[in-house]
Parts: sequence; C-alpha cells; structure tokens
Amino acid sequence: MRFDIDAAVIDLNGIGGDPEMDMTKLLETATAEARAGLPDLLASIRVAGISARGERLDESAAFHADLLQRDGWRADVVRAGDNPCVLAEIGEGPRSVLVYGHHDVQPVEPLAAWESPPFEPAVRDGRLFARGSADNKGQFFAHIFAVRALRRVAGGVPARVRLILDGQEEMGSPHAARLVEENRERLAADFMYTADGPVHGSGRPVVTFGVRGVCKLRLTVRTAGSDLHSGNWGNLAPNAAMRMAQILADMKGADGLVKVPGFYDDVMPPTPAEREALAAIPYDAAGELASIGACAPVDGPADRPAMERLMFLPTFNVTGISGGYTGPGFKTVIPAEVAAQIDVRLVVRQDPRRIFALLRDWLAARAPDATLEFLGSYQPSRTPMDAPCGAVVAEAVRQGFGQAPLLYPALGGSSPDAAFAQGLGIPSLLVPYGNPDERNHAPNENLRLDYLEAGTRTSAALFAGLGA
Repeated sequence: MRFDIDAAVIDLNGIGGDPEMDMTKLLETATAEARAGLPDLLASIRVAGISARGERLDESAAFHADLLQRDGWRADVVRAGDNPCVLAEIGEGPRSVLVYGHHDVQPVEPLAAWESPPFEPAVRDGRLFARGSADNKGQFFAHIFAVRALRRVAGGVPARVRLILDGQEEMGSPHAARLVEENRERLAADFMYTADGPVHGSGRPVVTFGVRGVCKLRLTVRTAGSDLHSGNWGNLAPNAAMRMAQILADMKGADGLVKVPGFYDDVMPPTPAEREALAAIPYDAAGELASIGACAPVDGPADRPAMERLMFLPTFNVTGISGGYTGPGFKTVIPAEVAAQIDVRLVVRQDPRRIFALLRDWLAARAPDATLEFLGSYQPSRTPMDAPCGAVVAEAVRQGFGQAPLLYPALGGSSPDAAFAQGLGIPSLLVPYGNPDERNHAPNENLRLDYLEAGTRTSAALFAGLGA
C-alpha cells in the first residue's frame, strides 16, 4: 500500500531538538532568502555551461563550488571523464539526503525566438526569463537558499545534506555510473531527492516515485550507391524514403503498439496502490491535446488510461527523419539514404541493451537494407510508493506549497536517476519546483518567482524534517 498523505503529517516544530524553533518562522525566512538570493541565481545563469557543445562547463562548475564554499558547504569540483561535477555537503545528524541537480544547460536556438537574450536574465511579471532559470539552476538554488534559511533560524542544518551538481545532464550524463563508483562514500545517503521539471498543469505540486528509462537509436536505410534521377529510375530503383516509411510502419502499428516480438515481455502492470495513485491524477484528455494543437489520433493503445500509457508503457518515438531533398525549389531525385532518430522510453525491468538487440535482430531478418545504431541510454527507476521517505517528502511539499501533492508512480521522461538510486542502493524521489509553463528546453524558458519561493520552503521543510 502507498502511504496516506492525510495521515503523514509530521511535527516539524522543535527543529534540531530546539523547542523554541517553529516551522512558521523557518518558512518565512526561506521565502525571504529566496528573494534576497536572487542576485546569486542571476550570476549563475550568466555563467552558461552548454554541455552539448562543451562550452564553459569548467567555469560553471568552479563558479558553483566557490559559491557553496562561501556559504559554508564543504564543496569541490570532481571530474568523471570529461564531466565536471560539483560535490558538496553541509549539516550534521543521523539522517542524510543526496540532492541532485545539474549546472549545465541546453543550447538556446532558435535565438530569434527569445524575447530577451537567453543569458542576460530578465525579471518580467513575476517571472525570471533565461536559459537555465527553471532547468535546472533555479530549482537547485532553492536548496541553497533553504540551507541559508536553516542556518539563520536554527544555527545549522540538522541533517546531512549532500549535493551533486551534474555537468552533463543535458547530454545524457554518460559518466554517471563512473561518478557513483568513484565517489560512493561521498554520495551515500538515506535517499535521493531531485527538484526538476514542472508541477501538474493545475499548479498542484507533485511527488514522483520513478522515471522511465530511454534507449537512443539511429536507423539508417540505404537503397543505392547515390541519389538517382526520378525520371530515369522511377519504378525501377528502390526509394530509401519510402523504404524507411514502410519499415517504421512495420515496427509500430496504427494502434500505437510496437509489433516487434518480445518488446513488451518485461513490462509490469501497475500495482493496486499505483493504480489508485493514477486514478487520482487529474487529466483532461481533450483539453490537453487541444493545448498542443494536436490534430491526429492519440498515440499509444487507446484502451489503456492516459496516465498508464505515460508511466507504465514503453514508447517507440521517431524524433526526426533526414534524407533526400527538401530545400528551395525542387530536385527530382530518388533518395539513396535516409536516417531516422528514435527514442524508446522504457519502464521498470526493461533493459536498454536487450531492447536494442530485439529491434536490431528483427530488422536484420526483415530489412537487410537497414542499420540500427545504439546512441546511449538511461535505465528506468522506480521507488515503492510506501517507502518511508515518501511521507517525509510529501509533508515537506505540503508545508512548502500550501497543499497536499499529487503522487506520481513515475514520470514519462527520463533522467540519470537509476545510476544513483541503483548504484547506491537507495530510494529516489523527484519533486518539481517549476511552473507548468516553464518552457524548459525552449525559447523564453522561465521560472515564476513564487514557485522558486515555494521550492525553497519545501527544501527547508524537508531538511528540517529529517533532523526532527
């Protein structure tokens, strides 16, 4: 069974054993620290480490390590391969939490779509606009501001808070497993906590117990030695674009199900507690599809509820197709080579390498003109919904946001969560601090300042709760 939120109220008064310390004062101070600390967040945004291009990552890591040291954290830069990460720790006590964030950001293109320069942060209408404002700098700065509040109110942090700032999250954290292996003692904790992403579309906060994994692939079809004249060779030579369309249609049917045998073998259905949580998540299918301008039938098996499709079923998604000619004017050719980028989102017990092997072998038997490449992966991860840390986190969220959170058994997206949760053998929870319209990865990324304050209050309540 999952825990009962309404029965999970934890008395956070008397923080760190001090009966004079009350939660109201801590939450008020956390709000004040979020406002007072805004210049530090703006300075962080200006040091733009773009991992996709390897730009300014070392400078960004050094900036954050120095800021944490000045705040009293024990902090330094640790490299895993070419990934400069920041490891930091503060506080004392019998309980510990590993807090994950990332200091790298996405590229900014298309630059012309930004209303203000992406690395010159601007505050407009109660929002901070900049690349990295919500993903992920504003969200991990909430932890930094929370520690400042605790030190002002309680004189210290009554739990061991261990912070990692990843330098390559936006390119898949390829060295996450190595980072864990080489820094196991410094990363050890009772559980892992991540603030990332947006809350529910209604504005209600969320506690998430897992993430889907991902398998990244490139499918290439080559049908001739070079492009051919469509008049001279039409009806004679094979067309790589048409062949790609046929292969993709053979792999995934109109019903939204992948037709490759074995693809769903390891998929586990939701437990009764997870089904209960799914049923409690508000979802207006027509409204959600209208909000994105969708004009085609819903993807995925229509007989499965939307939240179950999002959290408990794998996907097969074509992210883009390139080949032939689509430039100015017209070019009458038969394409000789076409490539498709594919991401396969995976659920618990599915292994990326096994899924890649299934798809590769299926293609080898039916489409010898096709080649499938493995480009990278994340393992899926899920924490049981009755994990004891869930009650502590849910109460902290309620204190910080002023309302009880929705419980998500898993996110539809992926993160390096499993490398830490499985590598360290600890539960892992994710709580978004971003507004629903944060536009992460897009132009005009933004973080509402009231959400930054709510996130700071949540982190302060969480760290205090661990000490209480």
